[in-house]
Formats: sequence, structure tokens, C-alpha cells
Amino acid sequence: MARKQHNEYQPPKKKVDRSSLKQAKQIFKYLRPYKWQYAFGMILLALTGFIALVVPRLMGQMAGVLIDQEIESDPMTFGGVNFDFSDSSDLLKILILVLVVQSLISFFRVYVFAWVSENMMINLRADTFKKIIAMPMNWFNSQRVGDLNSRISADISAIQETFTTTTAELLRQTIIIVFGIAMLFYFSSELAIFMLSIIPIVIIVAAFFGRFIRKLSKATQSAVSNSNVVVEETFTSIINVKAFTNEGFEFLRYLKDIREIKSIGLKAATWRGAFAAFIILFIFGSITFIVWKAASMVQAGDIDASIFLSFVILTMFIGGSIGGIPIQYAAFQRGLGAIENVLDILDLEEEPVYTDKRDTEELKLKGNVRFENVQFSYASRADVEVLKGLSFSVEAGKTIALVGSSGSGKSTIAALILQLYKPNSGKILFDEQDASSFELQALRNEMAFVPQEVLLFGGTIRENIVYGDIDASEQEIMAAAKKANASEFINSFPDGLDTIVGERGIQLSGGQRQRIAIARAVLKNPRILVLDEATSALDSESESQVQQALDLLMEGRTSIVIAHRLSTIRRADQILVLEEGKIIERGKHEELIQNDNGVYKHLSSLQFDK
Repeated sequence: MARKQHNEYQPPKKKVDRSSLKQAKQIFKYLRPYKWQYAFGMILLALTGFIALVVPRLMGQMAGVLIDQEIESDPMTFGGVNFDFSDSSDLLKILILVLVVQSLISFFRVYVFAWVSENMMINLRADTFKKIIAMPMNWFNSQRVGDLNSRISADISAIQETFTTTTAELLRQTIIIVFGIAMLFYFSSELAIFMLSIIPIVIIVAAFFGRFIRKLSKATQSAVSNSNVVVEETFTSIINVKAFTNEGFEFLRYLKDIREIKSIGLKAATWRGAFAAFIILFIFGSITFIVWKAASMVQAGDIDASIFLSFVILTMFIGGSIGGIPIQYAAFQRGLGAIENVLDILDLEEEPVYTDKRDTEELKLKGNVRFENVQFSYASRADVEVLKGLSFSVEAGKTIALVGSSGSGKSTIAALILQLYKPNSGKILFDEQDASSFELQALRNEMAFVPQEVLLFGGTIRENIVYGDIDASEQEIMAAAKKANASEFINSFPDGLDTIVGERGIQLSGGQRQRIAIARAVLKNPRILVLDEATSALDSESESQVQQALDLLMEGRTSIVIAHRLSTIRRADQILVLEEGKIIERGKHEELIQNDNGVYKHLSSLQFDK
């Protein structure tokens, strides 16, 4: 059984080099309006790093005083209060004061970074969504919805994490490591050199173990993903599962996947356990040796107890920061990868459309449509010519019907009229003017589209109808619903127009969804209508209600109707019979039905003689 992968998306890691950093600088235009606030946050961050280095020395001094009561130190005056560094009580007060200051600075640092990043991200998210929604259909055909959603959610979240946490933590940890090591050398160069000699060994071993652990983690993620697919497929198709009594089969599928998760998990646990054992043995063994060496130096009088304790505590601080560097560096790489993904979209050339309709020029078409020798192929299948030199015209207010087998080019003609694609050659004219001479959005404002498979938005009936004209009044909405034969079933719901339709309109029947789509088209009040097989998927009663609504909608408008059911197009002013991208017959129903050897006659016989 085919399976689709549902791995939890993570932005790809990007190598940190001059090129990637230069590219990442482009995102700083979103930071520029808040640069001073960000700089203030960086100052607070640096302060927290430096203050963190004071804590080990104070703790060491306090412990040293408790161990050796003879430690002497000159008093310090702060705020008119004397503090004696040889008094443990005064040292405790100073330490508490330092920790309080550190906490306050950390709070304001986190808030400032969050404030800056939230303001940055709202602009970045808006620009990314605005860019995506304005892209042409050819681009959408080559994309996956999940990937686009990841650009707006996961990628931008990763960028936000880079600005709020990753970069900040890298800087803070760098301050602690660099200045902390300097302090270690100040305390004791001999101990510092020995301590630093341990780091390369730990890094090499961590890299060795990390490679296997990462590989097994990916395998675990993939296995979990496969098990999730089984769950999703089973519950989505639960009717089929029960109808074919395959509960046991699905259980065995799931059991196989979770056993694989268990097997991989135990392998990963073995490697993690081995790494933990090494860390405990090597790191704590090294610390034990350092403590022994330092104790020997204390006994010899080379250093005092407070220095020794400060050294040990500071070493732990530095060790923690060094341990966090790989994690933050990996997050930084993912941030660069996310920036690259988002910039790839922001650098694309979109269609000339506006998110604010008030910016669109006013256009009133009569409704004449003409194709002149139009040739077209989809970018994804450039070698397959879908339309081959097509020519026809529709007078304003007239109805033209497109008939033909699947793949003959009917839906492609509809898409070209809606300006979702541009022809490879030839012209499409509206009111005898080339389509390219009109503003794209103004031209589309004069059209409405009723598809065969209506996918409604997951809000209310009102929200779906008003999509045709977001400024429509309550009376206009109800009038549109009435013309679409939808008012009766809408009023039968307790919440009326405010009834929730469910995801993609799943709470409504096919006929009800179709009439909502027609009401939306009525509200738009277009000059040109495109009806793509609008009744072919409905039962007879629903088709009758929808057809009545369509007849009202089509009155006085240029209509292009695509249908397999020839009963819906018998009254068309002109019928075009398509085959492999060419018009092989044209005329009215009465004319075409007389051609005993014609394709239309054959199709008509297949349906009407049943």
C-alpha cells in the first residue's frame, strides 16, 4: 500500500560561510526599523554574560571564608552601605543582589528580543503570504501545499528563533567562554591549561557518537512517521476498513511499524548510553583529577581555597556553555536554511495583483470574448500541447458550451479565460482588446467561476457567500442566496447564514455547496461566467435546483459552460466539440444533432438513449 511521508518538517541546515551570511543579511531589512531596540537587547545580553562570570568568584570567595576564617579583604562601600568580602553574610548579600540584578536584566532582555522579533515576523509573514498568494498558477502547479505552509509557519518560526534565542545565546555563551577562560588563567594558568586540554577530546568523541545518534534519530522519526500514516489512513478510511473487515490487517500494519520504532529506539539508547558512560567516566574523572591537583596546590600554598572553589565553579559554567554551543550552532544553521527558503519566495516575480482591491482600476466589460489561434501547454508538461491553434468567439450576453472527453482541453480554456495562465501563442481578446492590455485584477473582477467540485472555506455560510463581494450588505447576501436557490436550506438551519460549513464545506451536501458557490457568483455580479461541469456530480433533484439557479445567473451574461451532461447545454447559443485540443465540431444543438456521424451526436445518443 502506497504511503505518503509525513515527517515533521524542520528547516534544512545551511553551511555557515560568507555566502550564506551575506544572503542572510537581506532579512535584516525587517530588523532595520527596530535596530535600536535590538541593540539595547544586545547590551542587556552582554551584561548578563559578564554578570554570570561574577557569580563563581563570589561563591568561591564565600566558600573560602567558611573554610578559612582568616581570609582578609578590604571593605567595599555601595549605596552608603559597607560590604566586607571576608564576611560570609556580606558576601551572601552581594551574591543575592547580583542574582536579582541578573534576573531583572534577563527579564528585560527576553522581552526586548521578543518585542523586536514579533514585530519583525508579522511583517515577514505578511510579505511571504502576500508574495505566495500573488504567484501565478504555473508556479502553484509545481509546489506542494504542505511545503508552502512550512514556509509561513516552520521556516519563519525558525528565523524568529534565530533572532530571539539562537544568536543571543551564541553571543552570551561566547562571552562566558572567552572571558571565563581568561579568568581561569588569572586564577591558575597550570590548572587552566590542563582543563583546556580536555575539550578537544570531548569534542572528537561527541562528534563520533553524535553521528550515529543523529542517524538513528532520523530513522526513529521516519518510523514514527510511517506509523502515523497508518493511523491517518486507517481512521480516514474507517468506513472501508469496517466494510472489508480489515481491522486485523490494519492492526498488524501498525504493529509492524511500532515494533520497528522499538528496535531503532533500543539501538539509539545503546549509543546514548555508551556516550553517557564516556562522559561520566572521562569528564568526572578529569574533574576529580583537577580537584586533586588544585587541592595539592592549596596545601602547597600556591593558591587559596577561595580561588580553588571559584576555579571549579567557573569551569562548570564554561563547560555548560561549551556544551550548548553545538546545539545553538545547529539551530543557527537551520535559521540560515529557513532564511534561504523564505528569500527564495520573496525574490520571485509575482502576478500584478493587489491585496487591496481599492488599488484596482475600475473596468466595465461588455463581455465579448475571442480566441485567436491560441496554442497552450502547461509548464510542467511543456512537450504536450493541450490547445492547438484554437479560434472561437462569444458575443456579449451569449452562452457557449464546451463538450468533449476528458483531456480534450475544456478546463484549460476556462483557465485561460480566467487569466490563470497565458497562451504560448495566439491572442485572447476581451471586447476586442488583447487581455494583456487590461490590468489583470480588474479583468478578473469582471468574471466569476463556479467549479464542479466546490471547496468552501471552513467558516460560515455568510463568509463563503460574501467572498464574492466583501462589502455586501445583509440584504444583498440574502438576495444572492435566494437567486441561487439557497435561501430555503440556509433558513432551515438554526444559525442561518452563520452556520459553520466545516472544513472544505463538509457539513453541506454537494448540491448545497454548489448553490453557495452560485450565490457567491451572483453577489460578484460579473459580466463573464465560467461554469466548469457545474452539475455533473449531482443527483437529479440537486441538479434541477442548481440548474435553475444557474439559468438565473446566466441571464444577460457571457457564459462559458463546460459539461458532460448534454442536457444542461442544449439551449446554448453555440456548442464547441473538442478533441485533443482542437475544435472538431461547432454549432447549435439542433444543428449538431443532425450529423449522424458526428461526435456530438454520438455523445448525445449515449446519454439521451439510456
